[in-house]
Amino acid sequence: MPAGVAADAFAAVEDDGLLIVTLGAPSTEDEDAYLMLQHQDEYDEQDVELGMDQPYIEYCGQGWSWYGHILSFDLHRDHVRVQMDAQAAQEMDNEGLLEVRFDLADAQLHALRLALQRTLAGRTCFHDRA
Repeated sequence: MPAGVAADAFAAVEDDGLLIVTLGAPSTEDEDAYLMLQHQDEYDEQDVELGMDQPYIEYCGQGWSWYGHILSFDLHRDHVRVQMDAQAAQEMDNEGLLEVRFDLADAQLHALRLALQRTLAGRTCFHDRA
């Protein structure tokens, strides 16, 4: 069974060449509930050397966060489903599957689609099934 969140908020914010896409639910005292991706338009030599030139993904806190490691990212009308690679799955101590359900208006879904296309541009992992 995938790790899952029922998101009631969506945001795509750009600041100085950094795009941050978030699907989230209200946090509790014990845990945060969100999926966040970050994309920079330009990476420097050090970013490339450190592997930080890949899309950054964070799920419910920095304990589950990686640069890259995304095998597939499927956008559906009412959810996203993300399959992480074996290394991330091992760190997660599960099958590496993340799912975030949402109920977005058409305009928000379109904005999410555009943000994901930009974040995952040039990668074969993104599948628009919405």
